[in-house]
Amino acid sequence: MKSAFARVALGVVLASGFSAARGFAEEGAKALPTLLIKGEVVSLDTADPAASLLKVKDRYGFETPIFLTPETKVSQDGADQQLSNLAVGTQVEVEYNFDVNTAKRHAVSVKAAAAAPAAPAETAAPAETAPAPVEEPAAPAEAPAAPPAETQAPAESQPPAAPSEAVPPQPEESVPAQ
Repeated sequence: MKSAFARVALGVVLASGFSAARGFAEEGAKALPTLLIKGEVVSLDTADPAASLLKVKDRYGFETPIFLTPETKVSQDGADQQLSNLAVGTQVEVEYNFDVNTAKRHAVSVKAAAAAPAAPAETAAPAETAPAPVEEPAAPAEAPAAPPAETQAPAESQPPAAPSEAVPPQPEESVPAQ
């Protein structure tokens, strides 16, 4: 009798454990974390229409391959864009999910950076507002001027250096090693 009761109790515990594990597995499949990468487009391979391959180079120089599906949203300045508008060198922010089973990244959205605005006319022509410095006319370039010669007193007025006054250099004292 005790063994029958133990078997029933064990069966109930195992059955409830399997249903709880199945519930956790379903929750994990629903909420994959969305990751973000910022960088510039290195290449875009659209040979496979089901999943194009976008390679993004991040600020560290690593190239990350990301698959783009037809559900991927591509936008620039908030407006939807075509995938073909992503040119090499375009700055992008890509939100993607990482599939652990296949080790592939699947893009959710691609946001292309806004095009650089044209330089305003005010900054392009500052020379017009400020007068140019006036240069003085250069001297004729016939021959370079020689540096002025230093005037020296005649050799007769300087006393001759006596050889006995010259002091020979002293050798450095050495400290005995201990």
